[in-house]
Amino acid sequence: MKINWSQFETIAFIDSNIALECLALEQLPWSEIDNTGPILVLVAPTVLQEVDAKKNHARLGDHARRFNRSMRPLLGEQSTVQVRQSPNPKVELALADCSRFDWSNYSTLDPDEPDSRIVAQALHAIGPPQSAVVVISQDIRPLHLAKQHGLRTHHIGENWLRPKEISESEKKAASLKRELDAMKSREPSLSLSFKTDTDSVVTHRIRDLADIERKDFQDTILSLNPMSEQARDPLGLGGTLFNGYDHSLFDRHQRWQEKVVPEFMRDFERKIELNFGQIEITFRIENSGQVPAESLLIRLVAAGGWLNDRYVLASPCGPHAPRIRQQSLLPNFHNQFIRPTSPVGKHEFTVIAHPKRSNEVQISCSDFRHGYDFEYKMIAWVDPWADKFELNAIVTATNLYGNVQNSITVEKTIIESSASDLLFADSMKFKQPPKSLALLVAAKGARDFSKFEFDGGDWDD
Repeated sequence: MKINWSQFETIAFIDSNIALECLALEQLPWSEIDNTGPILVLVAPTVLQEVDAKKNHARLGDHARRFNRSMRPLLGEQSTVQVRQSPNPKVELALADCSRFDWSNYSTLDPDEPDSRIVAQALHAIGPPQSAVVVISQDIRPLHLAKQHGLRTHHIGENWLRPKEISESEKKAASLKRELDAMKSREPSLSLSFKTDTDSVVTHRIRDLADIERKDFQDTILSLNPMSEQARDPLGLGGTLFNGYDHSLFDRHQRWQEKVVPEFMRDFERKIELNFGQIEITFRIENSGQVPAESLLIRLVAAGGWLNDRYVLASPCGPHAPRIRQQSLLPNFHNQFIRPTSPVGKHEFTVIAHPKRSNEVQISCSDFRHGYDFEYKMIAWVDPWADKFELNAIVTATNLYGNVQNSITVEKTIIESSASDLLFADSMKFKQPPKSLALLVAAKGARDFSKFEFDGGDWDD
């Protein structure tokens, strides 16, 4: 390399970040290093390798190729390339030739570390006097190593860096985001929430009965429900058109004693558990956007219990004993006249899969208008044998990209109990009425039992 080293006041070894992250070489504030110059910028072999490695980089590729083009004349007869003629300082560019050296002489330099190699190559560059050499970088590490080995350094400021730019991949991501935002502006904005009538529920995990206990409870149920007495009337008229003698009562009562009650007793503990751990949950959906939700479908999926449309009351006495059937000689017109159902409006919600002690409820609406909301109440039973009770809402619509989801977990307190802890053995009544039974008592005054489902038994006592 034929370079007149004496004509340059400063020999600058640049780090790769000067080539890749900074302004073009002619635009850099070289006067910070030497106000008069001229300055020769030397590119060490390690810097060439690092720049070459970035030629296909999404953000830095264009800058790496531009820097390499600026050095193309050095492949011919030129020893230096003029970077800037004016204003002062004048700046030229050249490739650094470095002599071989023994790494063992440099305990603080690591041959596998690019920063160390740049400093070592600056120390062993052929030609320039070390008194004129300065190492330039944005990073602290190479500057620290250079200073340890007696070289001058310059830590560049923000004024050397290019303005923040957007890579092709970032441009593509921004374009995709704009497309997604545009799509979202054409879809409904749905929010889902849950509300419960209590913060937590108490459930009872009832231990299995011993055989003798099961028989005692069964005998109590039978003794509390003897067969109803009726006057003997061979003609079956009873003196009126309505109150005849029920010839089927005996057989029905025998079947109840010998089959119905024993079957109930086999699942007695689980039936009693049904009365506890029930909670009212209200699901709410709101369309707060500017677009109606088309063909909306709501799925409410429970795990660790079930959903029902009413409170469930399971009688400790099981299915009630047969009663005397009231007979009539008049024709039965019951259900002969069925009121026609009115068509569902497109803005109305329809329950298409009702909660019947099931794990899923489905509700639909053809056109859920923006600015409106809808609430749906249900009764959830929390299984005392499950790890937890969770209710998930999954909502889809034809003009909704993806779905909207939310969930709720019901906190529960599990009490290990026996049937005797909960029931009076002589009357089969609860010692401490469960919530559902207390609500039933309150409903008796209004004679409105529409919120209750009776799982066997007669709750009029």
